[in-house]
Amino acid sequence: MKIKVQYSTIIVKNLEESIKFYRDVLGFKEGYHVDTPDGGAITIMKSENGASVELIENTNFEEGLYSIGTDVNNLDETIRYLKEKGYETTGPVIPSTVGRMTFVLDPNGVRICLIEHTQEYKEKYM
Repeated sequence: MKIKVQYSTIIVKNLEESIKFYRDVLGFKEGYHVDTPDGGAITIMKSENGASVELIENTNFEEGLYSIGTDVNNLDETIRYLKEKGYETTGPVIPSTVGRMTFVLDPNGVRICLIEHTQEYKEKYM
């Protein structure tokens, strides 16, 4: 089982303002942008050292830190391992535009997004 932190997901009130902050103040580079079917928007801001910040503007979610996103090589194996250690995911495995995912809460209630990225996504963005 392999788990790698990819990004922190932040729900923002103004995507353009947040992009400017991460780009112009902190020196991140814009990775990619997608518009979501529910009217939201996502922009990945990449740091020089690998980890990224995922900025999401979507009124369906409360602003602030949403989750820590990880890349797992085998989601089913990761879920089985978590169950063996006494942890359950917070919901079913769901498809996403980059693969399939689910969430688990750490002991402090922080959402950890477990994502098994598609090979196409890995080749293009990782």
